[in-house]
This record gives sequence, structure tokens and C-alpha cells, in this order.
Amino acid sequence: MLLKLITMELSAEKKLTCSKAEATAKKVLKAGDRVRCTKCPSTKRVFTFYYWDGCWMVSKSGINDYHPVNVDMVNGISVDFQHYA
Repeated sequence: MLLKLITMELSAEKKLTCSKAEATAKKVLKAGDRVRCTKCPSTKRVFTFYYWDGCWMVSKSGINDYHPVNVDMVNGISVDFQHYA
């Protein structure tokens, strides 16, 4: 039971972190920004931000598999959307 409680607590914490990152990124990002994001399997990808699809960032090429919690650079400037809101 304790393990389940800890898991639920960590899950809630992760959801809050993701929500904060999303809110911050939505204030900062605009179409045409060059974004560097970590994607599976832990590889850095650079893409041109186009628009939002819910909490997912969509690239100019139409890929919507990028989340703001994984962004570490925008237009060549280091960012950390996880810790600012």
C-alpha cells in the first residue's frame, strides 16, 4: 500500500511539472522558433515550432511528438520550462 501511495504521489508531481512546463512554453514559443528537444531514445532533435496540439508541440513538418518538459534550447538560448511558470 505504501508503494502505491508513493507512486501516486510521484505521478501527481510529474503531472504538475509537465503542466508548468506547458504553461511556460505556451507563453514563450511562437511559430518559427527553432526548438531543441530530447526525444526517445534520449536523442536531441532540433525542429521548427509551428503550433500546439493540446500539450504537444507540432513541428513545421507536422510531427506532434514533442513535449515542452523535454525542451532545453530555443533559438540557441538555453531554457528550462520545467522550473519556471
